[in-house]
Amino acid sequence: MRVPDSPGRRPVTGPASALVAVMLALAVVLLSATHASAHTALDSTDPADGATVSGPVDRIVLTFTLPVTILGDGATVAGPEGAVAAEVTQEQEGAVVIATPAEPLVDGEHTVEWTVAAQDGHPLDGTSSFTVVDALPAPTASASATASAGAAASASATPTATPAATATDSTSSSPAPAPAITATDGTAMDDETGDAPATVLARAGSATALWALLVGAGALAFAAIAMRGPDRVDEPRVIAGVRWCGALLLGGLALRIVGRSAVIAGGSLSEGLGADALGDALAGSFAGVAGLQAAGGALMLLGAWRSAAASAGAIAGVLLAGAGHVLGGHSHTAEPRALVLAADIAHLAAAAVWVGGAVTLAAVMRRRGREDRPPAAAAMASRFGVAAAASVVVVGIAGVALTWAIVDEPSDLWTSSWGVTLLVKAGLVLLAAGIGAYTHFRVVPALERGAAGGQQDPAHAHLRRGTVVETVVFGGIVVATAILVASSVHV
Repeated sequence: MRVPDSPGRRPVTGPASALVAVMLALAVVLLSATHASAHTALDSTDPADGATVSGPVDRIVLTFTLPVTILGDGATVAGPEGAVAAEVTQEQEGAVVIATPAEPLVDGEHTVEWTVAAQDGHPLDGTSSFTVVDALPAPTASASATASAGAAASASATPTATPAATATDSTSSSPAPAPAITATDGTAMDDETGDAPATVLARAGSATALWALLVGAGALAFAAIAMRGPDRVDEPRVIAGVRWCGALLLGGLALRIVGRSAVIAGGSLSEGLGADALGDALAGSFAGVAGLQAAGGALMLLGAWRSAAASAGAIAGVLLAGAGHVLGGHSHTAEPRALVLAADIAHLAAAAVWVGGAVTLAAVMRRRGREDRPPAAAAMASRFGVAAAASVVVVGIAGVALTWAIVDEPSDLWTSSWGVTLLVKAGLVLLAAGIGAYTHFRVVPALERGAAGGQQDPAHAHLRRGTVVETVVFGGIVVATAILVASSVHV
């Protein structure tokens, strides 16, 4: 059923069109400008990937664009005869990782697998292969003469052997050439399907923690902004939801740590629970990120009391958990640092008000319906709509600024999986914004005209359905965000 227009409201086509034009112009300017971006990635290897090296190789050098933290063994070397013992060290303040084999590498193909953590705590891994030829030094002239004389004397003193015997002797006296690694072996070595369950677990934990943070923070903001007068009767239940969000954040963080540990352990969930793997998972800056989020979740769980005004502990928890999220993202290493940090904070805060507020409004409406109470949501929805509209603008501007800072080239948006995921997220954000705009400019005026309507009032039915659909869309946005945070920008 179509919700009729409110006769007392002017159309907002002009301001809305101007806002869209400003945001599009800002996007064009930012995406077309040049900027200095700092991403942690493998810059070069020595020997180079795919190279053929003549002579003995006594060390392998991996150079990264920024300092990294070694995870697990850091780098492992495999040759034609299997694993090669190697000592792994770092130079240049951690930007260079060196694997030094116990003995120079023999002829054949060799593969290096490396696992490190970037400055923002994200685990990075990869492989590099090269082929060694003429690894053994050539024999000297005197050694060759001695060997020839010995061979001649042996031949004169030994009866002529049969062809079969000669072949047998030749095979036994000369070592067989080392078999080259086949394409099948190389594919199996590079296959990451074994890491899939661990990766899914880590990303699910990240999405769960982010959802809990957004909803918990947004619920506190909704209680402070939108719940006035008779609406405050529902405030204690809203604050109780903040406590549940704190518990959910802690659970999501635990899943993320276990999944991250399993990824570092090679995809094995059982090995990921080991003390060494968990220690590697918490190495580097991620320990601080996890600590902030854990403290924030605990304060949200223990510091939420009946009203937003009495929940200073929960508010502090939201701030700590939010700081952990910001410091654990790609923007932590992007330039210009001050601008990116400000944009990331604004993006997260505005998203919390928008997402958490919409979810809280849907929950309040649903509870009133289950208890057969009058919805009486006109004033509450109107107050929240103003805050949500401002949040949408901030989310859009901050999101464009962050994209400009993180993405090196505009083409990365459609040539990398990270960029495609970002475009999917942007599409979901636009869909949610469209639903919110319809609710604010069409449904809320109808609610104000019939504020005393019951549960079957068409406007209230539109509001309930709209908030539910918006919540589902927000869930998709959070999942996309978790994938972006855990993925490399250039993949």
